Amino acid sequence: MEGKLWVARLFISDRTAHKIRSRHGLDPLEVEDAVVCRRGLEYVWDSHPTRGVRALVKSRVREKRVLVVLYPADTGWADTYHLGSAYPI
Repeated sequence: MEGKLWVARLFISDRTAHKIRSRHGLDPLEVEDAVVCRRGLEYVWDSHPTRGVRALVKSRVREKRVLVVLYPADTGWADTYHLGSAYPI
């Protein structure tokens, strides 16, 4: 874990919502609830050569461990992210 990560707002596109529902069996609203306004998120920053900088967050959805991929949003507001994906681990 590196420092503290606070997610104040999370944007979830329709495409990403469909992907995590159909491929990974996760409800986007439950993923949002697992990371937005939650203290003590376990995460690391990752710099992907083509996808850029992202936070890889470990959390729980329905008692399952999940890896949530968050991309910083360029909105001018701090602590705002786009959901890239979420996977059971």
